[in-house]
Amino acid sequence: VRVSLIKGDVTLKRSGNTDWERARLNFPLVEGDTLATNRASRAELQIDARNFVRLDADTVLRIVTLRDEGVALSVVEGTVSIRLAKFDREREYFEVDAPKATLSAEKNGLYRVDVGRDGKVRLSVRDDGRARIYSETSGFALRDGRSAELTIDGPDAGDWEFVAASTYDQWDGWVRERERYLAERLRYNTQYYDSYVWGGEDLDSYGSWVYVDSFGWIWRPHQNTISSYSNWAPYRYGYWTWCPPYGWTWVGYEPWGWAPYHYGRWVYHDNYWAWCPRSTYYRKRSWWRPALVSYHIYDNHAYWYPLGYHHRDPRSRRRDPLTPLRRGELANLRRTNPAYLRAVTGQPAKDLGVDNARLQPATAALARRVVNAEPLRGDLPVRPSYALRTGTPAADIVARPPARVLPSTPVSDRPTGAMRRTPGVPLDDELRRARVFNGREARPETPRIPAENPGPVETRPTGVVARPARPATQPDNVPERRTKDDQNTLPGNVDVRSPEVRPERPNRTYPRQGDGAGGQVIPRSPDRRDRDERTPATVPERPRPVETESPDRPEKNERPEQRPERIDRPQPREQVQERSEPSEHRVEPPARSEQPTRSEPPPRNDPPPRNDPPPQRYEPPPRNDPPPRNDPPPRNDPPPRNDPPPRNDPPPRNDSPAREDPPAP
Repeated sequence: VRVSLIKGDVTLKRSGNTDWERARLNFPLVEGDTLATNRASRAELQIDARNFVRLDADTVLRIVTLRDEGVALSVVEGTVSIRLAKFDREREYFEVDAPKATLSAEKNGLYRVDVGRDGKVRLSVRDDGRARIYSETSGFALRDGRSAELTIDGPDAGDWEFVAASTYDQWDGWVRERERYLAERLRYNTQYYDSYVWGGEDLDSYGSWVYVDSFGWIWRPHQNTISSYSNWAPYRYGYWTWCPPYGWTWVGYEPWGWAPYHYGRWVYHDNYWAWCPRSTYYRKRSWWRPALVSYHIYDNHAYWYPLGYHHRDPRSRRRDPLTPLRRGELANLRRTNPAYLRAVTGQPAKDLGVDNARLQPATAALARRVVNAEPLRGDLPVRPSYALRTGTPAADIVARPPARVLPSTPVSDRPTGAMRRTPGVPLDDELRRARVFNGREARPETPRIPAENPGPVETRPTGVVARPARPATQPDNVPERRTKDDQNTLPGNVDVRSPEVRPERPNRTYPRQGDGAGGQVIPRSPDRRDRDERTPATVPERPRPVETESPDRPEKNERPEQRPERIDRPQPREQVQERSEPSEHRVEPPARSEQPTRSEPPPRNDPPPRNDPPPQRYEPPPRNDPPPRNDPPPRNDPPPRNDPPPRNDPPPRNDSPAREDPPAP
């Protein structure tokens, strides 16, 4: 990570060191480093070419993970804004830890993390971003324009409050102004260098590009950017800092001094120094290096000069093998340009790492001796005192530690994150499984079948996780559920397909006629099928009057002549469900109070009715039939079936059996 901007005093604590030092522009940061801004100070970190992290005043930020697979940061306190402009969640991850919370970015956007001194956490998402938020007990997605605030203490500790993202404050205004400034100055010209080189997008503001046949595209700094430095040469104005695990790393004072000092080669062309992004050994890809120089030690002094276009890096451990220089390379060193002699710089070895140490160009005789000698393999045999305590190999010279500084406010060591993090391992997948799926695996996504070629119908699983299977056995006392299509039954509610016997329904109780108190228990016929559920609701039946037993009552299979009742209006569902066939022990309930009831005649001792068979039921004729005759029908004969009487018929006479209203046509 590169420190690309500093406003005010910013302090740094290296990984493995207990002391704080002053941070500088173009300072390299690695895993385990902690950066703190003081009062009225701000800082900007450049993750790569397009992603930036900005720190407000009184902010403490730790770098937990910094690898090709992803980045993980920890905000102990303060305000941090993260701009992700080039981010692919499928190939890398970007996570930010806060006290008892973790933010995992899912796409490009602007993310803000606010942590108060009391531990209160507020996470916000803007500019079409989306993130997953986790706490110690929950996990959810936070979308664009929303904020989530975590309650730390009290009875509601661990609860989240969701609100719309607050209006832009002073810090948001500074971030937007900084982004507009970079948008005007940064130029992403990949024709000059490959995409792996970042930090070169701001070179257009400080120099110009020229194409030459010997080296290809080279960049030359403007004269006004180096005129303030006396006898300027590459790797002369700056200082060395110990940056584990890379060792001594160069930090240039020039505002553009990041990419030219860590990629490519410096060449002397047409009487000026120019930076070449590519060299003989880096034509396909340029790898980041702490410093592309050649080291030498003479009389407890360290000397160095920039590597030429044809020189391999003697400290390379990844691409270049550490082999002795060949004859041609030694000849090139002897016939070097005098400008390289003037570019040799040195200082006392014990002052390496001191930011205010003054560097001096080497004399002509010493410079020629340095150039003609074979460079050191590996790093300089000089170590700072705190590096020796971390178990590094013993060094010939111990360098003085950098000047000790302290942050303006004490830095707390409170833990951050929804769970303990291991450097290099993302937490998103583990937290999602633990906080969202409760330790179970998520269902794999089922591919959708195109409509034009549906193919066989497959059952798509539902739910976020697989539910536990229901027990295969059923309790013995639970009868088999039957459907309304089951007709294979025998009298007595016995299913021929199952040995189980359906339980009998309880007897029904109806109120007595007239008094409205008490009740009359009517036993249910054990051999009658339950037809209430199969009775259509569209054919209700009026309640019939209560009949008393009589010695002259016809046989069970004989019925008196009666007319079909007439339907005036649909009856309530409760009354329809109580409809059943007449039985010798059946007493129908009285009609509802909303309808007028008929006066019941007193019991009669008439002779038994005739045994004439009842007329066959048939549908009434169309309404356009001629009106019936006005002559009354015989006393004992039923009226014509196709001539329904009026709704309010007079009560039946004493010498004729009771009749019922016909059904509605």
